[in-house]
Amino acid sequence: MKQLYLPFFFFFVCSALNAQSKKALDHSVYDNWKSAGERMISNDGKFIVYTINPQEGDGELVIQNVATRYKKVIARGNGAVISNDSRYVFFKIKPFYQDTRQAKIKKKKADDLPKDSLGIVELGKDSVLKIARVKAFKVPEKGAGFIAYHLDKPIPDSTRRKNLPDSQKIRLDLLVKLADSVIRKSIDAIKGNIEKEEVISAAQKAAREIIKKGSDDIAAEAGRTYEDAEGDDAAPGASTEGTDLVIRPMPGDSSKIFKLVNEFYFDKKGNRLLIETSKSAKDSNSKSMVLWYHLASGKTDTILKGCNDCTGYTMDEAGNQLAFAAERDSSTKALQKYYKLWYYQPGQDSARILADKNTVGMQLGNTVSEHGNISFSKDGKKLFFGVATIKPAKDTNLV
Repeated sequence: MKQLYLPFFFFFVCSALNAQSKKALDHSVYDNWKSAGERMISNDGKFIVYTINPQEGDGELVIQNVATRYKKVIARGNGAVISNDSRYVFFKIKPFYQDTRQAKIKKKKADDLPKDSLGIVELGKDSVLKIARVKAFKVPEKGAGFIAYHLDKPIPDSTRRKNLPDSQKIRLDLLVKLADSVIRKSIDAIKGNIEKEEVISAAQKAAREIIKKGSDDIAAEAGRTYEDAEGDDAAPGASTEGTDLVIRPMPGDSSKIFKLVNEFYFDKKGNRLLIETSKSAKDSNSKSMVLWYHLASGKTDTILKGCNDCTGYTMDEAGNQLAFAAERDSSTKALQKYYKLWYYQPGQDSARILADKNTVGMQLGNTVSEHGNISFSKDGKKLFFGVATIKPAKDTNLV
């Protein structure tokens, strides 16, 4: 009987020792758990793209060809899109997790946080093209040959020295003279056993405080004045200024750049690109615009000039018609704003109004809704849009 139970005894002892060697399952192990995120297959079926993400930390993007054993791993890659011709994969590269976390802990402004980059890989090859400070990118849904990417604000030039106005130079000179006078009077007033060096040290300390306080005030005032004048910082209450949009042919390295861009959209087949620009902070006479860029010819059509708010951009299946809602008549502080439905197709000088609150057939008290879904029918012969009840102006006299 003793021999019969001996193997079971050894099995029990080995199991107990093995259990002791394993790490206990607690909160400290969660961060190491990984999961598959994005998953996609190229249209030709040759490549798969997926992400591996930890619970907390930096993930990775994997590009793989199962047949040829090609495998490319990009650290912190995410948001991948495979081109329609199965030739390229476009993706974002996040900043290091710890860098972003520390910046948020220090409560840095949004513009000072680490920014994403754009990565481009030609499928089957090892080289990675990286473009820094990209906040968004788009490629045609059913076309290929182009990518458009929207850049973040450029990093301000901290090495550029700002010249102070004459009045501020005079103020700084007066502070320097005042500090010098404090030192001299302190030396002349020495009596008794007080060491002369002690008085000089104390006077110099006081002088440095005076100069520092005055210089900080002047620099702050100069920075506000001159950064606004040069357009680095928008004036309070001004609309957000757009940034550069780069249109790059694939393959190719020649690019087209549009300034002050807020929004951009490809048509499904990738023949045209819709671009919305903002006003320039440097030019009070500038206007926001809606543009239609023809990718093949490089021609740009101006669809609309001057718009307070444009939204709901949509194009038909062929990419030959455009519709959107826009409000362009009221002031920025108006209590009531009325949107109109605009329509454009190639050959027109500019977009024209299809519907507003006064259009025949519009129910009394209704208007075009800026939140409604605008869409074309499959054959492009009908246009659908949303309407909403006109809300009364808010009574600003009420507490």
